[in-house]
Amino acid sequence: MLASIANLSMGPLLERFLPASGRLRGRAVAFALTGSAIFALLLGGGYAWWMPGTALFASAWERVGFALAVVVLAAFALLDSVLIGMHRARWVALKNVGHAVAKLGAIVLLAGVGGGMSLVGSWIVTAVAAVGVAEAGLWLTRSRWNGRNTDPALPRRRELAQFGVVSLGWMLAQALPGIAIPTIVITAAGVDDAAYYNIAWTIVAASLMMTSLVTGPFVAAASKPGANVGALVRSFALVLCGVSVVRGIGVGVVGPIALHLYGSEYAEHGSELLILMGIAHAVSGVAMLYGALARVARRIAYPMIVQLVASLVVVALVALWIKQLGIVAVGWAFLTHDILILVAAIPPLWILLRRLRTDGAL
Repeated sequence: MLASIANLSMGPLLERFLPASGRLRGRAVAFALTGSAIFALLLGGGYAWWMPGTALFASAWERVGFALAVVVLAAFALLDSVLIGMHRARWVALKNVGHAVAKLGAIVLLAGVGGGMSLVGSWIVTAVAAVGVAEAGLWLTRSRWNGRNTDPALPRRRELAQFGVVSLGWMLAQALPGIAIPTIVITAAGVDDAAYYNIAWTIVAASLMMTSLVTGPFVAAASKPGANVGALVRSFALVLCGVSVVRGIGVGVVGPIALHLYGSEYAEHGSELLILMGIAHAVSGVAMLYGALARVARRIAYPMIVQLVASLVVVALVALWIKQLGIVAVGWAFLTHDILILVAAIPPLWILLRRLRTDGAL
């Protein structure tokens, strides 16, 4: 979470404007990565030295290691957006898949060292390697992407700043349920239900990752000067239909079956939650399409406000229903959340699509 905050939502900013930055591209990438590293170091160091006291860290070296780990994880996440903004989505897939494989290998190799050391070795060391390889690749291929002979086609600095601030607000609004709901579950439903919820939510979280895999590359491609936005939107809409179906089936059908691997009690308590989340994912495609088009059109204040209201609603509904329904309340709350966003997204989506049809641009 600290690493995500340290990036200050620069990911959407890079995906939207890096394709049009021309000869400023290299400077923009360096500024983003450096700024993220400095802020991550301040956040990680501040948390390690002042927030938890002495409960989590046995020595000053562990505090330093924690702060550096936040820097590494922030860079690891931000590089996805950098690469997408440079139209190198394949590099993102290679980086993340390679990191996952290396992480699993590190867990096996360090299994006998101890839980904490195994975790550090599997997450941080492999992330350092992934960041190093990605940045080395960017440096070696800089002549292909730095846009040295291309003039930038960027809006005014004020508009860029506004986009960045609203993107940050949008990100914080999206993160609100993930911060508040686990606390509500463990305090109102108890430790056992919290365990059932956490296992079920790992499946939901894996599904949520699919959206970034398709949305970011579309935004970058549609933001490139001279892009055929109409053709890209049609292709993206078809992809979203497929993704929504896959997410719905994966979470709502395969998910409950997968819970049996953890035990019958997990399946008994978590299956209904996953079925409801599967339905919610299946209806979320329209809102995802609108969100992506709003980013391309640089009209993100309205979706940010809608997301904030919907996040407050989902947290309130979980708090209201949790004692009566258990963790199933989270599923009903998120289904309500996604339907509200769907209803709010349809009118502005229609306006954007009509403008695209008449003017050929967003």
